[in-house]
Amino acid sequence: MLRNSIIFFYFFLSTAIVISIQSFALAEDDKGLESHLSIGMGWEQLDYEEHEPDRDSDSNAKVSNVIIGIEGLKRWESVFGGIKAIIPVLREEDEEAWTSSGTTLQTNSLEYGWMRIDGYIGYPSTFFLSPYGGLRWSESKQERMDFLLSGATLTGTSRETVRSWSFLLGVRGSGNFTPRWRWNYQIEYFVPIDVEVTNSSLPGFEASDKEGYTLELKCGAEYSYTDALSFGILIYGGRMHWDGSGWNSFDGGSAKWPENNTDYLGGAVNIIWRFGKKVSK
Repeated sequence: MLRNSIIFFYFFLSTAIVISIQSFALAEDDKGLESHLSIGMGWEQLDYEEHEPDRDSDSNAKVSNVIIGIEGLKRWESVFGGIKAIIPVLREEDEEAWTSSGTTLQTNSLEYGWMRIDGYIGYPSTFFLSPYGGLRWSESKQERMDFLLSGATLTGTSRETVRSWSFLLGVRGSGNFTPRWRWNYQIEYFVPIDVEVTNSSLPGFEASDKEGYTLELKCGAEYSYTDALSFGILIYGGRMHWDGSGWNSFDGGSAKWPENNTDYLGGAVNIIWRFGKKVSK
């Protein structure tokens, strides 16, 4: 799984390089990476699935959330750094179905929100390819309720929280379609270094198996209303994968954190304010 994700990362990287090189001729008067502050609001869909081979069970659900995205980036002549975040502000719920060999065992409602904050530093090598690295703090919260198990209704709410730290490796670039229209992209790969999983329905249960990855691709376009103020649209997507844990003991017995994937797709409308001295590259 990890090997495949690395292959995908380099595939997307090489694709971005080819696209960027082909766009070089359109990049007249390009200013390169600039200091800016952006804030936007949009929508994000999380397609969540679990797989538990020991019990031959699977689950899946799709939830949609309203999100706010923020980024602040400071550019110097030979280095740049920044902080960015995606925060869910309105969470919707969906029905999650648990099946085994094609038979539905359980259904429940699921709310799923995923917040992440990234800090990074990089080198502005060219306008179309600037590498950077950093750290991500991530927190995902899942709330399950309205359980229907073998025809019986169960009350109560189960809250699962996954908090993690990951190394971040990425590349980004931007250029001009026209003097007022710009394109941009980012490709990011995350390697977990620490994780903590807890569940309110399993008192004393905790998992810390950190095998997994996240791969994300972003692309966008901006219209420069003035030299300092721009309006943009951003589209992004990716996958967050966790291998899960083995069986761990808790106060009432033993449980495991199943293997799980979150495939996500989102979009946002942004306002971008550029500031400071412009540095050409």
